[in-house]
Amino acid sequence: MEIASLPCAFPIFVFLLFCMIMYVVYDLCLKAKILRAKLQKQGIDGPVPGLVYGNISDIQKIKLKVSAADASTCNLNKPLSLDCRSILLPHISQWTEQFGKTFTFALGKVQILYVGHGELVKEMSYCKSLDLGKPSYLQKDRGPLLGKGILTTSKEVWTHQRNTIAPTLYVNKVKNMLSIMLESGNTLVKSWEKMVETGSGIADIRVDDYVKNFTSSIFSNVMFGRYDVAHKGLFSKCRDLMEASGSPTVLDGRPFYRFFPTKRNKEQRRLEKEIYWLILELAKKCRMREGESMIQTIVEGAKHGELGSSTPQEFIVDNCKELCIVAMDVPGITAIWGLMLLAMHPEWQARARAEVMDVCGGQTPDAEKLGKMRVLKMIIQEILRLYPGVGFTVRESLADVQIGKKLCVPKGVNIWIWGAALHRDPQLWGPDALKFNPERFANGISQACKIPQAYIPFGLGPRTCPGMNLGMMELKVMFSLVLSKFSLSISPNYRHVPRFDVLLEPKYGVNLIVRKL
Repeated sequence: MEIASLPCAFPIFVFLLFCMIMYVVYDLCLKAKILRAKLQKQGIDGPVPGLVYGNISDIQKIKLKVSAADASTCNLNKPLSLDCRSILLPHISQWTEQFGKTFTFALGKVQILYVGHGELVKEMSYCKSLDLGKPSYLQKDRGPLLGKGILTTSKEVWTHQRNTIAPTLYVNKVKNMLSIMLESGNTLVKSWEKMVETGSGIADIRVDDYVKNFTSSIFSNVMFGRYDVAHKGLFSKCRDLMEASGSPTVLDGRPFYRFFPTKRNKEQRRLEKEIYWLILELAKKCRMREGESMIQTIVEGAKHGELGSSTPQEFIVDNCKELCIVAMDVPGITAIWGLMLLAMHPEWQARARAEVMDVCGGQTPDAEKLGKMRVLKMIIQEILRLYPGVGFTVRESLADVQIGKKLCVPKGVNIWIWGAALHRDPQLWGPDALKFNPERFANGISQACKIPQAYIPFGLGPRTCPGMNLGMMELKVMFSLVLSKFSLSISPNYRHVPRFDVLLEPKYGVNLIVRKL
């Protein structure tokens, strides 16, 4: 009977082998061509992708043409350039000139629809469909860093996460966090005062770590109810994990590289495990302590609602880890760029300082006083225009999705919107789009930009950042405290080299000359 069964098994094996080959051919070759053809029928074109790597080899060739001299705009004989588009992603700039502001390209088998038209961004902001979700490669290539939290999930899982987390960051809740922000801000000011006193009224300070400690101390209190529980352990490990993650493999042409037992991948997995157990331990301690904290809300959210493929423990860890990374570094990086821009523009520094002194009268700012600081708000909005902390706003079409009347995005296509380019488009912002000019926001965003929905420092549509109110108040507090005590100017040690890995940040940090007023 065993011998007789062999002839029957062989055709089944051949059939399964044939199906596997057809699947591979479809997945690697035909699927991308079909998606590209659907977009071409709608008038959207782009560079022709290769068979396996898509346009990755084209990207690498374009980057090689960008010389080291072009990569660094640090030249003391001329003003620092605020246009980082051709430095960070020269292929996007080249393809925009060649194919227009909206085009398609491929990273391996991942099909990308790059959207640079303000009108299309506007239509996307109006789209409420849950089929416009987050790309699947985020959970794959960014798995150790982001997991399956609010930044990477879609549909009902994301809805539950949003409904769990967002209420803890409403305006009335954020106002109650002001005392924490002031305490953290005063700690930063005192540390700078000591350095300035040591230097006889002046100091050359690399501001990065001080600013990030300011934002991380605030969020540690918000997340865990106190600062010291996370400062030495969790946050330092999250920063190490961000550094080890670098750019996702889908961007550098190695689509399966995350499976290789390389030193970097091993380091990511090690840190991921350590952070996992550390967050669960912190969650346990917070449950035993009186007082309200965000992690307690997340723990309660893990007990009900749609968790998808996550366990309750993964729901807690992934959301906590994502929020710590975003809330720790995104507002911090924005504040660092903001200090650099204020140091470059003493006239705006003086206007903001005069407003702070006039509104506060030498007293500690409160929520009402911060709300009256119109000049400071304009400055922050302009900082966010030029240097939004997050590089791209990304989506994936989980089904065929209609965007406005003219565009249907086929299922499986990823959408990228690059804020740094969109926010520097002269057709949207006027001829001074590459300049720091907070005055453009004097009458609000609606008057600053031809298409207000194209201003996306906090994302767009239903998935705008729930921490927007917290981030804005953090920036107002820090700038008001710093400007009331110090004057700032660019240090000769500062090298203006923006870098985009996980976030858009200064590669060599920001050095400023700080003087006591």
